[in-house]
Amino acid sequence: MKRREFIVQSLSASAVLAGAGYVSWDMLAQGSVPANAPLAQRASLAAARVLNAANPSSDEGMLIRPAASAQNPIQPAPPSHARPALAFEQQRAEQLMGELPPQRVSQPPHEEVVLTAAQKSSTTAQKQPQEQESAKSLQDKIANFEANFTDDVILDEAQYRLLVQSLERINRVQDYVGFGNFNVLSLDETFKYAKYSPRIGAFTKTEKDFLDEMFTADSSKLGFFGEKVVAQQTNVIAQKDVVKMAGTGHYVFRGQSQAFYKKLRSEVGDTLILTSGVRNIVKQYQLFMAKTVQAGGNLSRASRSLAPPGHSYHAIGDFDVGQVGAGLQNFTAEFAMTDEFKRLQNLGYVQIRYTADNNLGVRYEPWHIRVV
Repeated sequence: MKRREFIVQSLSASAVLAGAGYVSWDMLAQGSVPANAPLAQRASLAAARVLNAANPSSDEGMLIRPAASAQNPIQPAPPSHARPALAFEQQRAEQLMGELPPQRVSQPPHEEVVLTAAQKSSTTAQKQPQEQESAKSLQDKIANFEANFTDDVILDEAQYRLLVQSLERINRVQDYVGFGNFNVLSLDETFKYAKYSPRIGAFTKTEKDFLDEMFTADSSKLGFFGEKVVAQQTNVIAQKDVVKMAGTGHYVFRGQSQAFYKKLRSEVGDTLILTSGVRNIVKQYQLFMAKTVQAGGNLSRASRSLAPPGHSYHAIGDFDVGQVGAGLQNFTAEFAMTDEFKRLQNLGYVQIRYTADNNLGVRYEPWHIRVV
């Protein structure tokens, strides 16, 4: 089926409803957040929509649920710099990931945010009021990936507002094209759908510039030392190069990735399931930006859980696996205690991308299978 035909057939009443506004996970058919809503409310809902009932399964790092009342978002307690978590004890730390960012300036946001020359040229990040002491080592940051550190890079107010409105627009694109198709969507296709769909609205020049700056930025300044595996922001993943895995809502690349996943399933058993496969640039933007919202605008903290756009191996072959029925626990260290993970280890040839002692600045990810 051609992509255009897929999009036409995948549109549903719920997708149309969601595309018309800012709809939360449990409010899909109950209206939208007004354009003049406080920024904190918009941000919370935009991040929450990345994890919603429309997604067939959950992506890594998105371990939050929408606030019980969208009108009164929960304010988090200051993040605690706990003792370094061992590989199998990180679930304790990850339970804190349901925090929402602190309340920001409650003035009506504007559709297009125009940064001043001073703001554009400034490379000094604003610090959050509650900070932790500088980390003793990279491993200290990895073990305490949800803590804030004094050398973290944090967006200023104007940049944060721009990130939120860009995320809202990207979410509306996903609502329009459908979850599975969104995973492989290119940036040019995203801009095209937005331009010609009133429900999405064209990306502004300021938003495009913001996305470009995020892609071209030196990720090592955030504390992320992984390789940049996608050189072009406009990276295209051809439909003929991927295959959708039944019952998962996700794609894997044909050839090596597809064969490897099938082999793991045959040897581990049907209780092993694909939880995240191919992710093109736009999908990685969405996940990274939503995680940044959860982190209160802290880009460094977000990068400890999700690779910045262009740095994700999901764009070239890697995939995530989990235990059938485990839900969000598949994206915690608890997965390392499952029979499925133990069977993977016993095979002797399975490698995970981000080990507990990695030097890339990324938390331990026992679910992330290294393919390429």
